[in-house]
Amino acid sequence: MRMATVLIGVAGGLLALALARPAGAQSAGMLAMTVVNVEYEGTKLWLPGTITVKKGTKVTLKLINNVPADPNQHGFAIPDYKVAEIVTRGEPKTVEFVADKAGIFPIICQLHPAHVGGQLVVLE
Repeated sequence: MRMATVLIGVAGGLLALALARPAGAQSAGMLAMTVVNVEYEGTKLWLPGTITVKKGTKVTLKLINNVPADPNQHGFAIPDYKVAEIVTRGEPKTVEFVADKAGIFPIICQLHPAHVGGQLVVLE
């Protein structure tokens, strides 16, 4: 029962956050959004876990590491786009690239492969 209550609370909080502001500002071939590294019950993950854009979009991602536990650095990489950053807690980074090939591309933590990854979806 307690786990269900916690999950409902977390889901409700994420829904409220999503409704309060759009996940990213996308217009005229550009997307700017914030991606945050968090920890939930010992699992580290980047949120949102899926980023969807149209082919040709210039993507600007602000990366924030909010994981409170050590180590204080985590990776954010999209190998197919040659994106690889190390993000230190309290020191946001920005990455930019043009989504010039369609497909589904993994987002990983190149420092800690066991962490939960995500995906970049580039539509034709």
